[in-house]
Amino acid sequence: MFAVLVVGSLVLVACGDSDSGSTEAPLTPQEQVVADLGLAGSAFPGPLAKPDFVLDDAATGEPYDFVEETAGFVTLLYFGYTNCPDICPVHLANIASALDQSSGDTRRGVKVVFVGVDAPRDTPERVTEWLGFFDTDFVGLTGTEEQLIAAQEAAAVPVAFVDSEFEGGYTVAHAGWIFLYTQDDQTHLRYPSGIRQSAWAHDLELLVREGWPSS
Repeated sequence: MFAVLVVGSLVLVACGDSDSGSTEAPLTPQEQVVADLGLAGSAFPGPLAKPDFVLDDAATGEPYDFVEETAGFVTLLYFGYTNCPDICPVHLANIASALDQSSGDTRRGVKVVFVGVDAPRDTPERVTEWLGFFDTDFVGLTGTEEQLIAAQEAAAVPVAFVDSEFEGGYTVAHAGWIFLYTQDDQTHLRYPSGIRQSAWAHDLELLVREGWPSS
């Protein structure tokens, strides 16, 4: 299985004498906050609004309005699939372990939302059961293929697709980052796979307590 996330970037190339000084670009305001606070996530060039989409809560079957249901929380949004052999379970296991070692205030201030992008196989029952292996408080969302495409487009991530099918299994290409939305209903950070439990615990504790610094 592999994960795909395409993020536009601007590469600056400077030419000149070797003694003309540093060619490193100054940090953006977002990057400066990440550096000052020692956060493990990667900063976006600028904040992005929380995506406006409605899917089905896998546990209850009720519509789940992402913006409305997560207002006021530090929210982690992840698009994955329940048959993922590596990246998805590593992400969720590390977050669950980090929350287990966090204060009660931090746990109450964080919502983890998983969207199952493999519509035929990520049924409500399957998503609920699978998330229960990590943390029963994690929210699982499901929908039709059209609804899932709309949700991914709203979140500005590449739309997932079945990459290959083979005997006994298959893989899905999907966005591999977790997006973190702060209490201002914006995302400033994204997190790749492999973030340590201690780093998650640090970032979540700090952002629940302090929020994103106002400019």
